[in-house]
Amino acid sequence: MIYSYSSLASTLRAYCDKAKHRIWICTPFIGAKKDILRIIGGSWKRSDIDFRVITDIETGFIRQDIFDEFIRNHPGSIKSLKSLHAKVYIVDDWCLVSSANLTGTAFSKRYEIGTDDVDLREVESFYTELWRNKKSKIVTSWNKGKKQYQIEFEDGRVGFDRLTSLPTYSAETDKMDKYLAQCSRYIDFANIYSKVTGRCQDMVSDGFTLLQEVDYLFNYLEHESEGCVSKDLNKVQPRKKSSQRALIKRYFKEISLHYKQNREHELRRVRSAKLVKKLTSSSRIKNLSADEVRQVLDTFNCFGLGTNMHGHASKFIEENTLDDIRSHWDNLLNNGVITAAKVKDCCELNRCGDSSVSELIAWRFPDKYPIMNTCSKKGLWFFGIEG
Repeated sequence: MIYSYSSLASTLRAYCDKAKHRIWICTPFIGAKKDILRIIGGSWKRSDIDFRVITDIETGFIRQDIFDEFIRNHPGSIKSLKSLHAKVYIVDDWCLVSSANLTGTAFSKRYEIGTDDVDLREVESFYTELWRNKKSKIVTSWNKGKKQYQIEFEDGRVGFDRLTSLPTYSAETDKMDKYLAQCSRYIDFANIYSKVTGRCQDMVSDGFTLLQEVDYLFNYLEHESEGCVSKDLNKVQPRKKSSQRALIKRYFKEISLHYKQNREHELRRVRSAKLVKKLTSSSRIKNLSADEVRQVLDTFNCFGLGTNMHGHASKFIEENTLDDIRSHWDNLLNNGVITAAKVKDCCELNRCGDSSVSELIAWRFPDKYPIMNTCSKKGLWFFGIEG
C-alpha cells in the first residue's frame, strides 16, 4: 500500500495507537513534542513497549523537548548516528518505509510518500544493523550547549504551505496515555516484587491479586511504616537495583507481619473488588440501584472510603440520573477496550474525575489495572521508579 498526504500520518498513528510490544523509529530529523504526539501518539510511553529511536543528535537534528520526553520514559532508548538518512517506522509486525522525517513539517507541509509493501524481516535486519553499528551511540542526556540550527531549518515556521492536517491528540488522549504508562511502570515493579519475594502467601490464600498486594505495600509505606517513609517524598529516589531489591525484602517482611496482625480489616481490598465486579457486571449493571451505586462509591479511596467525604458520594448520586451512571459505567467496563473517549465520557458525570474513574477500573479489573493515586506514586518513587 502507498500512503501520502493525510493517509501517511493517519496510518502511522493508527498502528502506533494499537502497538502491543514495539515501536522502532529511524529518522534523522525529529520535531517538536506537540507534533510528534499527533503523528505517533503516546503509546510509546508505556514501559511494556520496546521503544527505540535512531536519529542524529550530534548534528542537531532533534528538538530538546521530545528528546527529554523520550529519555524520561525510556532511558537508553535513543541512539545517535551521523550521516543517517533512512526513514523507517516499525510497529509490532508492521513497517512503514517513507521519505518523511518525524516532524510536523514533513507530515503536513511536504510532498512525502511511504509504503508498507516491504519485507519486514529485511527492514528489521537493516534497523538492527544500524542499532548495532559501532558508530551508533546511546545518548542519555542533553548537552546544554547543543545548537538546534539544523532542526530549526528543517522544521521551522518559514517557507511551506500546509498541505494536510496532522491527526488530533486531545488532552483526554494525553491523560489516557500517561495513565497507561504509569500502570505499565507499576506492573513492571509488581513483577520485580513478585520475583524477589515470592509474594505473601497469606494474602495469596485470601485472594489478593499481585497488584492488590503491592497496593498494600505502598499504603503501608506511607501510613504504617516507621517514619512513614514515603509520605513526604516529592520526587523519585535514586536507587541501584541492589538497593531496590534490599528495600523490597525489608518491607516485605514488615508487611507480612503487619498483615497477620490486621488480616480481617485488610481484606477490604478483596471484598471491594468482588463487590464492584458483581455489581458492575454486564448482567447486573443495567438494573443498578442508587443503593448499589453508593456501595460502589464507598470502595473509592478518593471518596473517603465510605466516610461520605463532605457528602461527595451522596451528591454524585443526587446530581446524576441512574440511567446516566449505568450507561457510562457499562460502556467503560463492559464494552471492549478501555479508551480515552470512554474515560472522558465517565468524567462528564457530575462530581466524577480521573481519580474516581481510575479506581472504578482498578476495582473491576484488579489483576490488570493498579490503583493509581498519590500513595502509589510515592511508593514507586521510594523504590526508584518514576510514578
